[in-house]
Amino acid sequence: MSEDSMATWLAQVLGYLIGLGSFMLYTPMAIRLFRQKSADGTAVVTWMMKLSAYTCTDLYSLWKKYPISTYIETVIITVEAIIILILVVIYQRRWRDPSVVGFTLVFVTIASYLFLMTPPKLLELGQLCSAFMISGALVPQFHLNYKNQTKGDYSPITASLASIGCAIRLFTVQQLADSDPFLFFSNGTALALNFSLLLQILYYGV
Repeated sequence: MSEDSMATWLAQVLGYLIGLGSFMLYTPMAIRLFRQKSADGTAVVTWMMKLSAYTCTDLYSLWKKYPISTYIETVIITVEAIIILILVVIYQRRWRDPSVVGFTLVFVTIASYLFLMTPPKLLELGQLCSAFMISGALVPQFHLNYKNQTKGDYSPITASLASIGCAIRLFTVQQLADSDPFLFFSNGTALALNFSLLLQILYYGV
């Protein structure tokens, strides 16, 4: 097996391992929210933006026909993000909040359009915007943690796995997705933000 073939095989294996590990990315947080029946330490805007960003990546990768091993974890964490967002809305009693209702309508409308029509330029723009949404999604959580001087409800396990996953994903994108600049930028940004959040969590104490 040549060096290039070995690197490609390794990237595929790592891609599926990330997918497997992604089941534990937000699961600890979802379980904790469900057990404590409270989401006061969770910023709902963070999960709105996360869901939007992950959906953009799903649709972009699907349109580019990249191997499923390059984005399988994004599909999984998209579902997890939906679950957490629902829990946060329920426990914060915000199901009638205009911002929540508005987000739901806009999200469903735009996601349906992108999936059914698959406009190339909009999908590329969406993937580029996803990097900024991922960055912006963590800002409310950073602020909430700083305001309360606690680690909040964001799990250190989640932040750690997200950081490791993003680092590995940079390698798999290089090997399996022709070093796609949009995916490189998104994963690099996510790596920096998740690692910074992990440091904040450790600073305030687990």
